[in-house]
Amino acid sequence: MVGDAWLDRCSSPSLLLGGLARNPAAPTDVLLRLVERWPEQVCEGLRRRRELPPPVRDAMLHHPSPRIRGALATHPQVDPLARAQLLADPAWRVRLRAFGRPGQEPLPDDVLVRLLAELDGSPSDMPFSREELIGELFEAMGYDRHLFRLAAAHPRPRVRLFVAGSLYWLDERSRQALLEDEVPEVREAAVASVAHREQVMEPADLPDQHCHAFWYVLQRPLSRALIDQVLASGDAAALRVMAENPSVPPDVVETLLRNPDPSVRQAAAGRVDLSGEQLVGLATDPAVEVRTAVSTHPGLSESQRASIDIDVTTVPGDGHFGSADVRCRGIPCPDGTAPELTDALRWACSVNPLLRRRAARNAELPAEVVAILADDSDLGVRVLLAQHHPAALPALLLRCFLEYHCCGRDRLSELPQFPTDGMARFSDDPDPKVRRLVALDPHASPELVDRLSTDPSVTVRQAMASSPLLPALRIVALLNDPELAEAAAANPALTVDQMHQILDGMTAG
Repeated sequence: MVGDAWLDRCSSPSLLLGGLARNPAAPTDVLLRLVERWPEQVCEGLRRRRELPPPVRDAMLHHPSPRIRGALATHPQVDPLARAQLLADPAWRVRLRAFGRPGQEPLPDDVLVRLLAELDGSPSDMPFSREELIGELFEAMGYDRHLFRLAAAHPRPRVRLFVAGSLYWLDERSRQALLEDEVPEVREAAVASVAHREQVMEPADLPDQHCHAFWYVLQRPLSRALIDQVLASGDAAALRVMAENPSVPPDVVETLLRNPDPSVRQAAAGRVDLSGEQLVGLATDPAVEVRTAVSTHPGLSESQRASIDIDVTTVPGDGHFGSADVRCRGIPCPDGTAPELTDALRWACSVNPLLRRRAARNAELPAEVVAILADDSDLGVRVLLAQHHPAALPALLLRCFLEYHCCGRDRLSELPQFPTDGMARFSDDPDPKVRRLVALDPHASPELVDRLSTDPSVTVRQAMASSPLLPALRIVALLNDPELAEAAAANPALTVDQMHQILDGMTAG
């Protein structure tokens, strides 16, 4: 039982409330008490819950606090229809949050069409222009091309006018429709967008110093005069950007491939228009970063790739996987763009581990390919497969968690297929993140969990404080520990009576 003496000593009421809000065992009546009595303190805890019971969701939807309604708008599992209602919320900040977040189920097309029409009117209470508001929507949806298509076919001319300036985001049919739009302003904007993309940049167009406009100019069609100016400048950063520009002529490409700065040669190595002779030269470049960059070029055969000496520990965009030091750095996070399945199947058989890493990002790889990549000699391939493929076996996830130590590691242990049995064997591992796995083991002894609740690492202590195997008296004691109060309050072993006692004590206080 939670006694009055404990309640008098409690020094972390907000932490306790937040912990109770995300406690997976908290029943609907407890959650409703939290929402009704302490809305400001429980917003984040509610947002972090895996699921929201329907009565709690409805209470949040109609709650007087904008923060509570905003927490519902950003919940990963919020119903699209609830988000649609929040798009009409009286608080503009809530309406903005209802635009969407990565991972949320998309809003229906009719809702998006109606929202675009409303934003075209630039609601008076929002401190943004119509262009900024529509831009916020596109950004919230990750610049989804489907939204661009809806906007390109929108009945409101000003919405079509907005996307007419971004034709490169559209498919050919939508682009052509805007170029032939019945409204002259829309047609003119679409034509101007094409002309802008095709306009050749001259020396006068390049700013005097590095800035967004400087880099933007170097990615557009370049005149020979501007190309020669950049070459003469010796600016390695500018040369790297220019080396990737498809408008650069063959003789200049050859000059860039002989540049003494390896980073310039490395940038040029990705060009699709390189000749076979140039590819052979890059494959034997004295700089390993150049050889590594060209090793994935589509113009090379597998036998040519096999002969290239590369370094997979220092590849920008592909992650840093040391062969000797397993504490690798910089693996791409799981939100990277997955390749098409046809490409992934081809790359999965490559001798080049960097291409196999790209293949491992595809979540649709068949079982036989998954089995092969799961035993790949390259750590990067195994980790990316574990992060991206729903059929990755528990043994692979655990192996990757133990071997890999950077971005995306914690996500592995949060995946539903991550193993739990036998994690108690890691109780004395020198790595705190590995010791934390003990909290996942349903068969760990309460004595072991209790011992680790005093671990030197606060993250280990917090993991044990939320373990239902922790002795009941210890859970109650930790409710008054400022570092562990929230984790203890989130412990599903707390009884409903104890939860109500905590809330009763808060009310009385």
